[in-house]
This record gives sequence, C-alpha cells and structure tokens, in this order.
Amino acid sequence: MPRLRPKPNATPDDVAFGINPCALALSTGAAKSLLYLRDTRNERVLQLVDIAIDAGLTAVPVDLPRLDELTAEGVHQGILVRLRAHEPVDLKAVARTSGDTSLVLLLDSITDPQNVGAVLRTAVAVGIDAVVLPLRRGAQLTPGVHRASAGLSFLAPVAAPQNLAQAVATLKEAGYWVVAAATGADSQLATTFDWPKKTALVIGSEGEGIGHLLLRESDFKVSLPMDPRVESLNVGVACGALAYLYRRQWPSLIHDSRLPIHDP
Repeated sequence: MPRLRPKPNATPDDVAFGINPCALALSTGAAKSLLYLRDTRNERVLQLVDIAIDAGLTAVPVDLPRLDELTAEGVHQGILVRLRAHEPVDLKAVARTSGDTSLVLLLDSITDPQNVGAVLRTAVAVGIDAVVLPLRRGAQLTPGVHRASAGLSFLAPVAAPQNLAQAVATLKEAGYWVVAAATGADSQLATTFDWPKKTALVIGSEGEGIGHLLLRESDFKVSLPMDPRVESLNVGVACGALAYLYRRQWPSLIHDSRLPIHDP
C-alpha cells in the first residue's frame, strides 16, 4: 500500500526546511534525503543539492505544491531534508564526565518552538553541556524548532526527553546545584548571584513559569532586574541573559571566533 501523504497543515516531525537548517542537517549527518524545488535558481539551494549528492544522499526535485504541503505552507526557501532519528545526549554521562564547571539547562513547560529554538541557539553559543527537554508539557525537536534555531538545533547537546524531576535528581547526585529562574521574596538578583560552578538552570514559560515540584527541588532562585512596568522577558532573551551571566563568572574554553551574528 502506498504511503499516504500528510494532511495539509500537518508537517511531518522528521523534516527540516529552509536553507540554514538544511545546511546544518547535511553538515552534521542528520539528513538522510533531500527534496528541492524543481525549477529553483537559488544558488545556495543548488549548492546544497550538490553536497547531498556528493554525500550519497537522494536529492529529489519536486514541484512547489509538494514542498508547501510537506511544510504546511512554511517558509521553506525551496528546500527540505528528511532526517535520521535524533541521537540524544546521555545526561548521566554528561553529569558523570563534566569538568569542574558545567551548565545544564532544563526547560519546563516551554511549548513555543520559537522560544525553544532561541534557547538552543544560546546553548550552542554559550557552550552549554546539555539541554533537557521534558517528556510532556514542552516542545520537542520539531521542524519549527529547527527553523527557529537556524539549524543550530543539530549542534545543540539535547538530552532525550525525560521526567525533569528525575533529571534534577541525576544532576544533584553528580554535584550540580539547581537554580530556578523565578521571582519571589527568596529570589536573588541574577546579576549579583554567586553562580555555582556546576549549575542546572531551570527555565519556565512566561505564562506558567516553573512547576511547583521543580521549584521545591531548586537550591536557589534567581531573577533578572528590570523596570517594574515590564512583567516578564521573552524566554529566549531571559535564557540568554542568565547563561551569559553564568559564563561571566565561569568562562568557557570554547573558541571565541568573533563571527558576526546573522538572522536565521
């Protein structure tokens, strides 16, 4: 029986689309095949087609309606890749082998792919050791996340989706201190906070925040100082600020390439 095509507005989870996500999927070995617009004249798309063919992958020319269908009318720029199964980072191994300083992110109730993509971009930029996604109540590695991260989701050290409370227990056993991004009377200013060398930073959504169980398991709470007229910051912005405050105190050994920042 032939495989049914996905319904309109239902993007398959095993794809990434757009030039930057497809380029990084190809360069990291995450792509297993490629589809591109049959009559494209985009030189970057044609270069990626050549790269895919040179790597022994199938590159199939298709018409615009097929790409629109597979991406639910997304901004695909005339190219799409099908992905291999994601190979997650082993959180226990990270916790066991991390050095004296280590930063791990745990995302609680962050469902917006744009926010998850922004967090994964930060994770790569700052040199975070692992990003833990929840089994429930959160976005996974979807085409929208790949697009929002400009493909850096293929470089980010994403751990397998798991129970966040169990992840916290694993990290605590390995000597991590759990820091929750949360407001409250017992919250400290993140700008003057003495960050533990081994920090597990819990980030919640703008709306729901961090769940009560994770807050109870947290050793510290930190918040960013801001004008009282601002209720909250975007999750991606807040995560970036907190991660760089940690790195200001505990610099990473990652190479500072001084590359310019490009829009996705």
